[in-house]
Amino acid sequence: MSTPTAGSGSPFVGRRAELAELTARIATAADGAGGLVLVAGPAGIGKTRTVEEALAGAPVAAAWGRCVDDPGAPPLWPWRRVLRALPAVGAAVAGALAEVDRAGEGADPDAARFRLASATADALVECAAPAGLVVVLEDLHWADESSLRLLRHLAGDLPRSRLLVVGTHRDPAGRALDTALPELLREPGVRTLRLPPLTEDDVRAYLATDARTADVVRSVHRRSGGVPLYLRAVARAPAAGSTAGGHDELRALVRTTLTALPPAALDLLDAAAVLGEELDAGLLTTVTGHPAPEVTAGLDAAVRAGVLTTVPDAPGHRRFAHAVVRDAVYADLLPSVREELHRRAAEALEHRAADDDATAGLVAGHWLRASSDPGSLRRAAGWARRAAVTATRLLAFAEAARLLATALDAVRRAGAGDGERAGLLVDLATTEYRAGRFDDALEHAVAASEAAAAAGRTDLLAAAALAVHDVNAPGFPPVLVRMCERALAAFDADASPELRSRLLSQAASALADAGRLGVAAGHAAEALDLARRCGSPEAVLDAVRARMKAAPTALEVGERLDLGRLAIEHAAASGQPLAELWGAKWRIDAGLEVGDMDVVRDELDRVSALAARTRLPLVRWHDRRLRASVAALLGRFPEAIALNDEARTIGRTELAGDLSLVGMSGAFGMQHALVTGSTAGWDGKAVGTLDRAGDVPIVVVTRALVAMLEGRRDEAAVRYQEIRQRMSDPDFVASSGVPLNLVPLVEAFGDADAAELLHAQLAPRPLVAGGAGVYCQGSWHSLLGRLAVLRGRLDEAIDWFTDALAVDLRTGARPAAVSDRVGLAGALLARGGDGDVARAGELARAAAAEARRLGMPGPEREAAALAEQAGRAARVADPLTAREREIAALVARALTNRQIAEELVLSERTVESHVRNILAKLGAANRTELATLVGRS
Repeated sequence: MSTPTAGSGSPFVGRRAELAELTARIATAADGAGGLVLVAGPAGIGKTRTVEEALAGAPVAAAWGRCVDDPGAPPLWPWRRVLRALPAVGAAVAGALAEVDRAGEGADPDAARFRLASATADALVECAAPAGLVVVLEDLHWADESSLRLLRHLAGDLPRSRLLVVGTHRDPAGRALDTALPELLREPGVRTLRLPPLTEDDVRAYLATDARTADVVRSVHRRSGGVPLYLRAVARAPAAGSTAGGHDELRALVRTTLTALPPAALDLLDAAAVLGEELDAGLLTTVTGHPAPEVTAGLDAAVRAGVLTTVPDAPGHRRFAHAVVRDAVYADLLPSVREELHRRAAEALEHRAADDDATAGLVAGHWLRASSDPGSLRRAAGWARRAAVTATRLLAFAEAARLLATALDAVRRAGAGDGERAGLLVDLATTEYRAGRFDDALEHAVAASEAAAAAGRTDLLAAAALAVHDVNAPGFPPVLVRMCERALAAFDADASPELRSRLLSQAASALADAGRLGVAAGHAAEALDLARRCGSPEAVLDAVRARMKAAPTALEVGERLDLGRLAIEHAAASGQPLAELWGAKWRIDAGLEVGDMDVVRDELDRVSALAARTRLPLVRWHDRRLRASVAALLGRFPEAIALNDEARTIGRTELAGDLSLVGMSGAFGMQHALVTGSTAGWDGKAVGTLDRAGDVPIVVVTRALVAMLEGRRDEAAVRYQEIRQRMSDPDFVASSGVPLNLVPLVEAFGDADAAELLHAQLAPRPLVAGGAGVYCQGSWHSLLGRLAVLRGRLDEAIDWFTDALAVDLRTGARPAAVSDRVGLAGALLARGGDGDVARAGELARAAAAEARRLGMPGPEREAAALAEQAGRAARVADPLTAREREIAALVARALTNRQIAEELVLSERTVESHVRNILAKLGAANRTELATLVGRS
């Protein structure tokens, strides 16, 4: 197969299978099943040419973007050309960025990045309908992190669209792409297409027009290695140089090709190599100082020689035939020539950058390579900072951090003072934190604090202390506390109540992470008071979070409801949707604790609306989790299981970096099994994440519970003994979720001493309901009742169960009410006092009926057994049949046998027989004694 492509100047051979697959994927996408194809292979293997050939006859539109090997390239560079080709998509992105600008610097960076990616992906998918669209992204091995993040986001939407994305990259890929590839390849619509070297038959087809001999074909194939780029060069000079294809030989062949060009064209190529792989004829004219007609003629000569190619849909632009060609030209430049050309390029681009910040990074790069004198370094630093601002606006924090690091190094080399370095270090630390590079951020925040102290800059001391927050990794809290204390000591308390509030909140949060809750609570209270007075949304949110963290159990429900409301009110103003989520969650937890189901319902609706509005994966995950938990509380088990499955899917596919999210769905299944006695909703894979969860107290307890539920009694006993040894540690018993989950284990092993410990933990604050994050259960009074039974305190147990039943009936917690009735029935039967047996039977029968309706086979069996036990006990206590009890009651009213027979419509002889049996069963001598016995009962 040989089909020349316009502008390529050489035939296209081979690749039949690859072309067929690409063509099929284009057709499939046009029919509504899009995807991502990654065309991979070494440099020069023909990735771009293969894609061009596949698209040549395709009946769909195509938009191209290209990554470049230039550290000054702006973020999202390959997507920018795509957006220029698709104005509707560009408008959607501009709208999303305007929303980010309105939210301000305090906006949540993850939420903002997600909104930008969602807006772009939605617009691309919409643009592909109804006829289909192909987006080609070349050279992804040079892609920036932001470009790859957008590609990862888009990949999940492609199978349900008419959009096909084709990416080309070298194999092996670059660092950023290597990191992104595993996540990309998990998506169902992603396929990798690796291009092998051309065969000897392909080379023969390529050389056919020259009628080369078989020996020549074999030689050319061997020397080129089957790489099309080398094949073209070797074919032009078949007798040249060595017999091993590669970059060195190609560069030698490039030099041979260049000797045929006129000197003016060579000068242009030198400047072009400095400007990059792709060049603008107008810019080249400015840099070289040659007249425009000469530049045009020289570029045409380079195209004819195969050194440059034209750029589709970009008049006036040319591109080196390959990066290796450009590298060869650049490597041959004398250092002085190279530096002078970089200086000219920097000066020329500065004029353009005045109107277009996208080129600011390129200007900085040229100044850095032009000279190391202080003036050039400061100009480089200034442009790098300007480029970092642009990258930050595009939410490309990793790229912004790289540019700020470049600026910092440049001003240091230029002899900057402590104050200037401190300001750059604060910007760098803040940006690294937003990029998720916490270790680097802390290191640079500390350096900023020290430089600010040396310069006497109290403003930068405060900024350094606030750059990194809410990171509880080992070693972080003490460092953050020291920076806050240094800033607070140097700070004028009356100068800025807002800044003091934020420093106090930061200190409180770090102190709480370090376990110093007393001091933390004092700082948090003062911070909240100052924040409320100054009214800053950011300060209020910081203070609310610190207050909740510093006093996790001591705050009254009313205050937690108020703090949640404050978080919700200020979240929108500060562009922090996650703050609204946490505020709603706090209010849900508080509402459940006191049984205020109106608050619970209102906040669940709020979280659902937030999930629909933002589409943030974490918010959607919490929405499903919370609604699943509350549905379980109310006995809507099918709905709860379905919502838990949705949460599990979101956790696995969209939040795959956090194993704990999938583990939470497994924990739901475990709790559901404990409550219902059914394994519906049980996820063994999710439970399996326990093995990777370390020694966290709740995980240690859960492992024992899982072993018990799965019938591994011996293993559960061993694990319980390990837990029992740790229960002497108050922090272990008080850990989140531990007391509740220990109750079934303590029951299973009949451990009265452990029951005393848990009673002391739970009794001071029995909640109406709790556990909204995993599986919401009813009143804690019921747990205390179960522990009281183990402790041998039946009267106390009956009181706890009675209170639990009243509370759970009021909140509509039907499964919990089943368990309350079962527990109360068992305690009454064990006590066996007057009326206990009859009441136990009624409770057990009601519990069995309700358990059957809800689908709780375990409690149903238990309740049925208790009902049977109560029936047997009642028969022992009262040997009379129902008819005999009826007749005895009439005897006690002094009715004669005839009167009784008339009232019950029986024969008088039948009544006489019943009376004799009653006297015998009860041991009464006559009707008078019988009446006395009946009266007593």
